[in-house]
Amino acid sequence: MDAVYKFEEYLPDSIRSWVDSKLRDLRVMLIENGILADSTTGDAPESKAVTDAKSQLDSAKKELEGDKSELSKHEEDLTKDYGPDSIFRALRDRCTSTDSGEYTYEHCFLSKTTQKPKKGGGHTGMGNFARIESITVDEELPADGRGLGSGERIALKYENGQHCWNGPNRSTMVILACAEKDEIWKIVEEEKCVYRMEVGTPAVCGVDVQKAAPAHNEL
Repeated sequence: MDAVYKFEEYLPDSIRSWVDSKLRDLRVMLIENGILADSTTGDAPESKAVTDAKSQLDSAKKELEGDKSELSKHEEDLTKDYGPDSIFRALRDRCTSTDSGEYTYEHCFLSKTTQKPKKGGGHTGMGNFARIESITVDEELPADGRGLGSGERIALKYENGQHCWNGPNRSTMVILACAEKDEIWKIVEEEKCVYRMEVGTPAVCGVDVQKAAPAHNEL
């Protein structure tokens, strides 16, 4: 291109104008097709082909990072304890609630427990899922069957809930027993901001508790 411009200097003015116009058109065409770098920009000259290649590379890098993040989440999920034969995997984040006095209590499997005031106001986090345990209970089974009874039961421990005024962070032990549907039977505040929730669910029916989780304590 430089050689062509030097040759143009020896041409008559009329022909030189025509050649100059054609050369400008040619340069624009070469730049647009990525053959010639655009020297009109303030940065170092770079052809359109190189610019497009860099843009595609950046997009590919972002897509790769997204795939890595998604893969990491799946790998982390595979290492989580969902109980024997992963019985709680399908229940994850599924919630059940019950009204009790001034509050509605909600339990979301392997996620969190929450206290919600009926008259408005902010919700109180009673704990976030920490682990699966087993616990020994010895209680008289109610006539309607909505209770823990006696024996080994699977328990879900929720910790590090909202801080309790002049006390610890709230925590909840959710003890599970066999039932036809997911339902909260009972909520007790055993100590200051330490709760016990009794929940029925078909997920634990027929499950070998000793294989489900390590023993915790007795009630």
